[in-house]
Amino acid sequence: MFKIHADHLLTPIGKAPKKGHEMKKIYEDFDVDIYIDNGMIIDIKKHTITEHVEFKAKLVTPAFTDAHTHIPFIGKRANEFYLRAKGKTYSEIHKEGGGIYNTVNQVRTASIDTIVKENLKFLNLFEKFGVTTIEGKSGYGLDIQTELKQLKVIKYLNEISNIKVIPTFLGLHAIPHNKTKEEYINEILQSLDVFKEFTNTIDVFCDKGVYSPEDIEDFFVLAKTRGFKLRFHADEIENVGATKLAVKLGAISADHLLKISDEEISLLSNSSTIATLMPGTSFYLGESFAPARKLIDNGVGVALGSDFNPGSCPIFNPSFIMHLALRFLKMEPEEILTAYTVNSSYVLGFENKTLEPGNACDIALWNTGDFIDLIYMFDINFLSGIIINGKVKFYETV
Repeated sequence: MFKIHADHLLTPIGKAPKKGHEMKKIYEDFDVDIYIDNGMIIDIKKHTITEHVEFKAKLVTPAFTDAHTHIPFIGKRANEFYLRAKGKTYSEIHKEGGGIYNTVNQVRTASIDTIVKENLKFLNLFEKFGVTTIEGKSGYGLDIQTELKQLKVIKYLNEISNIKVIPTFLGLHAIPHNKTKEEYINEILQSLDVFKEFTNTIDVFCDKGVYSPEDIEDFFVLAKTRGFKLRFHADEIENVGATKLAVKLGAISADHLLKISDEEISLLSNSSTIATLMPGTSFYLGESFAPARKLIDNGVGVALGSDFNPGSCPIFNPSFIMHLALRFLKMEPEEILTAYTVNSSYVLGFENKTLEPGNACDIALWNTGDFIDLIYMFDINFLSGIIINGKVKFYETV
């Protein structure tokens, strides 16, 4: 057993997910000891001198969970960044065979070993900034063999990395060049049991120019009967009714939501579906930001993610994502902490990722007493230590 002496403790408490005004309710305490044994939080009480091994931090919070990334991938799309800076849109580049198709070509030709090594570097970066759990997706295959390759990479990454990568099957990420939409959906349908060996979650890019609600509703109903949890890339480019379908089918989350309507906000508020928002993508593409303030004020549960990928958001830094969430999503710091911990963990299947006795929770130790510093000075990494599965690792800090 060991303990952490926290000058300042901040954590959401209680059962996940937190919705609406509950997102702002944070437990705060000062000068406390957190007792940990075998990865479990045993007790939290006022600081005293004891015989237990002690670690000290100015601020202690739950470690972050990134609810939406596109790891694993390989290759860069720097030229597309330049083209967008010159005025081309993401959709135009996609139509011309770039975008997702660019990364698909690179993932198809790369070996599993190469992809594992490259993405292990990314996971190490996440860890150094306080992220201990992320979602990882397939989707850069657009054929059965390569989609499975990506899911196998996630499996290997979980075996060799401290970071937990929760797998999602995103076969319906784009339409393959050599098949019709209907042919490809049917091909995936016939292979669902194979993908179920690697993940229990399935996602779709439901938007203009990709898959419409009409294209995928029957398929997703069947996937749900096979035991898959559902996620949606929803209403990012244009409002096509993706959020409505996500709520109708009981999806665990609807992600992006840049073009969501008031009607759909109302639907979300009366559902169990979480709104997972990625302000980094809006920033990187120069697009509008999701209406987080309206979502929260209407009782919706919001999670945060980076959308880390090589094309539309090569940003992993949670401090910068939180900075954008405060400035452009108009979220409060307490809501941001809730969204990046307990709510994002809930989306990935964990309901007890809070600093409370009886919970197994990864813990972040910070070299500042003020959580707002992480958001305000986003270019400085204040992480002084991290506890993953009860094991402590320290970092040099400013």
